[in-house]
Amino acid sequence: MKLLSSILALSLLYSPLSHASNDPIKIRLSNQEWAPYMGKNLAEFGILSKLVFEAFARENVQVIYEFYPNNRTLEVARKGILDGSFGWAISAERQKDLLYTDPVMSANMIFFERVNSKIPWKKLSDLKGHRIGITLGNYYSDEFALLEKQKILNTDHATNDLSGFRKLMAGHIDLFPIDIEVGQYLLQHNFPQEKRAQITWQKNAFWIAPMHVVIWNKHPRGKELIDRFNNGLKKLKSSGDFQKIVDETRSKINK
Repeated sequence: MKLLSSILALSLLYSPLSHASNDPIKIRLSNQEWAPYMGKNLAEFGILSKLVFEAFARENVQVIYEFYPNNRTLEVARKGILDGSFGWAISAERQKDLLYTDPVMSANMIFFERVNSKIPWKKLSDLKGHRIGITLGNYYSDEFALLEKQKILNTDHATNDLSGFRKLMAGHIDLFPIDIEVGQYLLQHNFPQEKRAQITWQKNAFWIAPMHVVIWNKHPRGKELIDRFNNGLKKLKSSGDFQKIVDETRSKINK
């Protein structure tokens, strides 16, 4: 009986269904162009990319990034083509296919507008009648989605954020919602001064959007990957490395 118990214990130990507490894992995550947080040609692939890479690394998970257009980045994770993605806010629709980590950092979502056509508002519903540009694949808060569904907010879709800014400059839309740092980066690096001078941005965020790593919910080690990332993120923050990485990566990008 004792021999049989030992054999059973060994078989469980080496079973493919059992894993060491911190054995190496290699995963593929979709990435996109969303500078300065994410980007193929940015230092460290961007601030958020570096944070995600380092948090996983502290839990023995190696991340490989694969870049996709914005409107496909999340879909390849939702369909299990890749193991997951990152930089996404929670929505009920997305939770049907994805597991979420703790938030890594947050986006300050504000409205950009034309200098000669500023639009005051106190609540989102005040924007009824104005044309708001949005980017396919992005989410702009539960409140925004509800008002859009109710036809209170009039939205105009574009395939990427640059197209949204072009529409704003051309007067085809009145407002364009985007993270303030991303919006400023896009303007600075893609438009001449005379075009940038046409655009300004509002001070108050309409949504502070937590950005998470997401893992395909049918991944055989999905829950484990979520736990490992959360543990690695805690290590980054408790050690002081989190802010150090943010500052150093931002400095490299802005050189």
